[in-house]
Amino acid sequence: MINEYETQSELSPVLWKDDSIPKKIRTGLLKIALRFYEYLDVDAPIKDITLTGSSANYNWTPNSDIDLHVLIDYSDVDDNVDLVRNLMMAKKSIWNSKYPLTYKNMDIELYAQDSEEPHTSTGVYSLMHNKWIKQPTPQDIQIDDAEIADKAKPFAYMIDQLDTESDSVLDEIDAIRDKLKKFRKCGLDSGGEYSLENLAFKWLRNNGYLEKLAKTREKVMMQDMEITESKQFDAESIIRRHLYTKDKMTESEWSQLHDAMQAVTDPMGQWEHPGRCTLIPSNNITMQFVDYPVFGFDETGHYILMKPDERHMYRGKQVFEIPLNRKDYAEMVERIMQ
Repeated sequence: MINEYETQSELSPVLWKDDSIPKKIRTGLLKIALRFYEYLDVDAPIKDITLTGSSANYNWTPNSDIDLHVLIDYSDVDDNVDLVRNLMMAKKSIWNSKYPLTYKNMDIELYAQDSEEPHTSTGVYSLMHNKWIKQPTPQDIQIDDAEIADKAKPFAYMIDQLDTESDSVLDEIDAIRDKLKKFRKCGLDSGGEYSLENLAFKWLRNNGYLEKLAKTREKVMMQDMEITESKQFDAESIIRRHLYTKDKMTESEWSQLHDAMQAVTDPMGQWEHPGRCTLIPSNNITMQFVDYPVFGFDETGHYILMKPDERHMYRGKQVFEIPLNRKDYAEMVERIMQ
């Protein structure tokens, strides 16, 4: 436990007036949180909408994030709480990348938090009920290991999800590096060496994530400079043959198809990689939370045009998914099924 480091004498005047948030700001933040909740597309009701982190504490700086949390009970979404947590982390990452919202140069970071998780921050304000859940003081700011890890894990997730085959991966890496730089500067400006942000930065370094980020960038840059021979692989003809004849794909052809379609092998499928071809190492496929059709086939040649909210059991042991929210994939599947 780390105690009593230097803090501000008042809460951020950008967001606070005395110990409450002005109605106009509160209404705006609630509106954003509700849009984020709609984007989550889950049946679980909202338990609360909270403001937390340094913007709800005395260790703020002009570079602090506005951490806006929508609280839902993960078990209301699915009994597999770990699966829901991964889904919520993926939704957070996609939303914050797609909608880089700010208020007076402060980034607004959205996250769907499990209402059953304990509040680790020393400052938590309910925007729904317009009152403090945990009210901080300028004299007593404490940070424990769980709070440090909670602050670091969104960065760890983004680093783990980097796809070296993506055309935009270098931009994504540079965006993470810039965000980390700003994140740490915010911490050093507010609380020095023992700020939450700086300790989270050290957590990422000590757990190998900064090294992983650097090595991933180096690998991508080396790949970008390589001169490779173009290989022809007619994925469309191979898939058609696999589906309509007894001549099924060999292991080598599966591997070539995987590379040609820039597919990702991941049991989370479209949840983690929306719009990309995915190879699912299972025959039990759910389309819950996927809002577009997906064409799937297994190693036996069994295929299904799957629609949102459906669940399917395939005959084989693995399923190759082609998402139809991309025009080129949709046209390809249309030709295959003619």
